[in-house]
Amino acid sequence: MTGFKNLICGTVFLLSLGAGTYVYAQIEEVGLQQTSEQAAVWIDVRTPAEYASGHRADAINIEYQNLGSAIMSIAPNKDVPINLYCRSGRRSEIARQTLLDMGYTNVINQGAYESVKKTLTKN
Repeated sequence: MTGFKNLICGTVFLLSLGAGTYVYAQIEEVGLQQTSEQAAVWIDVRTPAEYASGHRADAINIEYQNLGSAIMSIAPNKDVPINLYCRSGRRSEIARQTLLDMGYTNVINQGAYESVKKTLTKN
């Protein structure tokens, strides 16, 4: 969907894991990267505490072990570009494999947050 420049500001609580387990996805003003047809989604798969210590402004926080049950509410289109990162790249690789196993086709492990942050400061 072209034309999306910003996503809703606010906090989203997803109750999708049952038995009182919540996925916390903090969404700040999001200037999503545009592709020819779809906006890229950035997901920080670290803990909420790690996310609170610093993150991409357009990243949604969903811990890697909760991503499989929460992704459909974030990206129901399995062809949307999804960028994942964590502290070292290990958890984002687990999350990438989870999404690929679910049929997502455009998932990139961006690796460590520190590398992602350096890329942001160069632009």
